Amino acid sequence: MNEAERNAGLPRGAESMKSHHATQRVMAGMLLFHTLGAGAMQTVARAFGVTPARRWTWLTLGVWAALPALSLLPLWSNLLNPVLPGVTEHFRYAVLSSHFQEAMAAGIWYPRWLPDFNAGYGYPEFVFYQPGYFFLNSWLAVLTDDLLWRQLLTLGTLCLIGGLGAYRLARTFVDRLSALALVLLFQAAPYVHINLYERGDLSEWMVIQLLPWVLHWSWCLLAPEPRSTIGMRGRALCWSGLTLVLAASFYSHPMAVLFLPLVVALLGMLTLAGTEHQAPLAVRVRSVFELAGALLLALALASPYWLTVAQLKPLVNAHVAAIGGFEPWRNVASLSGLLFNNDQAFLAAPFVALALLGAWQGREHPFIRAAGLVYLVLFLAMLPTGRWFWHLYPFSLMQFPWRLAVFAPALQVVCTLGYWQGSNRHWVLRRLGLTLALLALTWSAWKFHDFRAMHWFGEPVAGEQLDCIKTYPGLAQPNKLLATLDVGEWLPARFAKNPPETARYTPISQTCEAQLARHRAALTERLGIDLFSNRSTLNWMTSDSPHWQGHPEPGHSPHTLNYRFAGASPGVVVIQQIYLPGWSVHVNGLALAAMTIEEQLLPDGRMQVRLAAGEHTITARYDGPPGSTQRNVVIGLALLLAAAYWLRRLRKQGGLKFDVGY
Repeated sequence: MNEAERNAGLPRGAESMKSHHATQRVMAGMLLFHTLGAGAMQTVARAFGVTPARRWTWLTLGVWAALPALSLLPLWSNLLNPVLPGVTEHFRYAVLSSHFQEAMAAGIWYPRWLPDFNAGYGYPEFVFYQPGYFFLNSWLAVLTDDLLWRQLLTLGTLCLIGGLGAYRLARTFVDRLSALALVLLFQAAPYVHINLYERGDLSEWMVIQLLPWVLHWSWCLLAPEPRSTIGMRGRALCWSGLTLVLAASFYSHPMAVLFLPLVVALLGMLTLAGTEHQAPLAVRVRSVFELAGALLLALALASPYWLTVAQLKPLVNAHVAAIGGFEPWRNVASLSGLLFNNDQAFLAAPFVALALLGAWQGREHPFIRAAGLVYLVLFLAMLPTGRWFWHLYPFSLMQFPWRLAVFAPALQVVCTLGYWQGSNRHWVLRRLGLTLALLALTWSAWKFHDFRAMHWFGEPVAGEQLDCIKTYPGLAQPNKLLATLDVGEWLPARFAKNPPETARYTPISQTCEAQLARHRAALTERLGIDLFSNRSTLNWMTSDSPHWQGHPEPGHSPHTLNYRFAGASPGVVVIQQIYLPGWSVHVNGLALAAMTIEEQLLPDGRMQVRLAAGEHTITARYDGPPGSTQRNVVIGLALLLAAAYWLRRLRKQGGLKFDVGY
């Protein structure tokens, strides 16, 4: 393992709790429950003379009862011990979720600016950071205000989405019980656990759970057979589903923006190439056109995220997260690391063998063969054999090639379908596949049975402690890791070079104040900052002129600053937020030009306004990056074109009832 992997990899928490072996108990309990339940159902059916059709109804109910339990498999450990896991990301997601939801509650439909971060001088976190997970988390805030349980609700929702997607993908090819087994295989994949309980990158984990739907709806468009069964209406629904889930994936993580179009395009081309004898050329060309249209429209719908990043990234300190140990070509994984490493076996040998052998077994099926080839390409790209690829822009921004493992769990489901598709010819390989599947599940149960809680000064992080931790970025020294919860890569370059010395302090709750006081010495030693000695009492807007007086007006909030100032002579008012294009400042209702704001910036990048004598009302808020109107017009036109295409096809050919086949 190289130095970058050691420094930026997946270290276990310094604190560890006693193992509950929760996953093993849950799996054993589920097996016992379903064994006894199946036997009881059969006994009752025989006793009362239930017809075979009625028994099938009982089986259907049993399947749908088992599906949520299997889908939630990755989360059972945390549900049985509801505290924050000890992960590389620490409390980052819980804290960001709280600030994101507060901005949405203030009426901002797409929060981009966090005014309380960066020691209270503001931070453009979601101008650049992926918002998908945080949107879902904020919508679930209607159910609970507790940050930990809101996180568990969000993860549980994603588990159910992923499990249902894996089940629906498998049901296209196999029976219900076999599909349930593949749901178990999907949620037991190594990178599902590593991302949830080792790395804690919940945005990347969200992509994992969305990918089965991407593959399911991609096959719906690519398969030659369903054209005669689902009709044009069903095909339009498949296309719409693919477009929406792709857009959701793009909002979830830059990994999806960079690689998912390539994966879907490669999967589509390889699949259609294999249907040469099953579908005419014109039909396959139309499938390529529709698949490309879904990708392009999804990218357009997600452009408020990725286009903004491309537009404003040159203005911030982003290079600090893309040089040295973060360069991806330095972080390719060894073969033994990917397959056997105790803590970082992102793919794990039993799963890789199961997937590749399954793809070989089902190689005559175009979709399974294509999934196997894509899986192999991604596998090789993570190894030193793919080092040349990671020198290419924009892939050189990805930091760690092993992040491609996000595609493995869903692709493994498709590859494993080969044991059913090719079972008539290769019964030996079929039995070998069953053995490998059992080995893979045993690997997961053995490696991932333990749950480690995050301990903060001897206590697991939950409840009021987490509510207090969310205030840390507003109390810390500017331009420090604690103030931004990252390496400060989104700080405007001007501020990064000349940060103020003190935090812009605002009062916090008495409970949090007491907690800070109780742990003051430990906090100072651990964080390198005395959170008590670094505070100032700056308002959101201030003036250095003693004869100028200002106070907040009705409607003022951290997300919409609204002050009234009065002075007998000309003066200057400082807005205690750093500047990035997208800020709007109004004086007495008149907007200041962006050029005027930029000309009057302080050396550290804070905004200031020069005022004449008299009374003035100043409002300031971050409205989002420039160019949003033009971008929204393009999105609207793209939606109209897509609607026109499918309406024309529906009118021309009609459509049959769409049979979902559950």
